[in-house]
Amino acid sequence: MTRKLGLQEALDIAMDAELKAAAFYAQAAVEVQNPQGRDLLSRLAAFEQHHYEQLAKLVQSLQTNGQFIEYETRTVSDFQPSGGLPQQPASVASGGEAAGTRVGDLEDVASILSKAIGNEKQAGERYRALLEGTADSVGQDMFRKLANEELVHQRILEDEFFSLSNQGTWGWSGMYGE
Repeated sequence: MTRKLGLQEALDIAMDAELKAAAFYAQAAVEVQNPQGRDLLSRLAAFEQHHYEQLAKLVQSLQTNGQFIEYETRTVSDFQPSGGLPQQPASVASGGEAAGTRVGDLEDVASILSKAIGNEKQAGERYRALLEGTADSVGQDMFRKLANEELVHQRILEDEFFSLSNQGTWGWSGMYGE
């Protein structure tokens, strides 16, 4: 039997997952030799860090005045490739860990992309659950946009996996049709 999480607990879990995803992508960008792959993974690291920062603002707003915040949709191309691992509180594991997996534990780029795709699916599910459990229209809008962004990330990664598996090349050009 699963229990329903409270909003604060669900946001804490989402924030932790965003930090771990940012660290995972940053470490993966270091591991991947291809410049296109490095660019994409580094931009995803910056994007996931952005998600964390927006969730932190939401938590602050909810604690301060009980209000959800407006969220502006972004694209991967909006972010510059990050340099190094994202800033993380001491409570978050470092070294690119996401969902208990370190990049160094994965065998190849296909394994990295497979893990990233799975992480994006989980993140989307998390935001859809928050959407369904939120009555506030501004909160619903934010969680819908976050879920959609994670879905776009998933699709980009799936396209890259397909391109690498079938053509042996990265398809990312830095200006994806998001």
